[in-house]
Amino acid sequence: MFFSLCRNLVRFIGIETNKTSHFERFLSGATACLALVCVYYFSSLFLSLSDSLLVVASIGASAVLLFAIPHGALSQPWPFVIGHLISALIGISFYQAFGASFVTGAAAVGVSIIGMHYLRCLHPPGGSTALSCVIGGSSLHAMGYEFLLYPLLINLLVMLVLAVILNNCFSWRRYPAFLNASLHQEPHEQHLLEMDDLYHVLEQEDIFIDVSAEELMHIYNAASEHAKARHKRLVSTLPK
Repeated sequence: MFFSLCRNLVRFIGIETNKTSHFERFLSGATACLALVCVYYFSSLFLSLSDSLLVVASIGASAVLLFAIPHGALSQPWPFVIGHLISALIGISFYQAFGASFVTGAAAVGVSIIGMHYLRCLHPPGGSTALSCVIGGSSLHAMGYEFLLYPLLINLLVMLVLAVILNNCFSWRRYPAFLNASLHQEPHEQHLLEMDDLYHVLEQEDIFIDVSAEELMHIYNAASEHAKARHKRLVSTLPK
């Protein structure tokens, strides 16, 4: 009874089973750290801004996605770049129209989420970008729409280049996810589950998940092959 309650509590609060290796966990942190340091020093070479403005704070949240979940749907180049830019544009516009207040910032975040949904560029750190553009202080406000070009766009492009280089240094990582050849390989045999079935369920459930249907299909097919191999090994061990 006690262990059952503990298991249900773990599921309720959302503690996921993480089978990631220790090396991969440390690699995620190390590459994110290296990328952020490079963004800072690259920006400092070309931008005559104070240290507090050289690197957009929400880029730190993006680093988690790009280097800890490089195959995730929310981590891909389009959501990463456009999600930040559209959110910043909305945040700056809301500040100039309604002034700096937390209510204005909250509204900017809400509109940014809607905009990112429709532009298919949902990127969670974009919400932080929108909020900071409203309540980020006088230095940021003085930049106006120039903030979109520098430091924001420069930060985004440098981080994107680093994500491509650093992630692809390791054979099990591919960024963008399109470079993951296993997602494009046809299965050796026809499975009961088809891609259209996945899209149908996502549409019927009206949910958005941080994984593409292609990767879900790849996981399903790989798991099916593993299950069949395991079953064959089990059958081979049975007495005849």
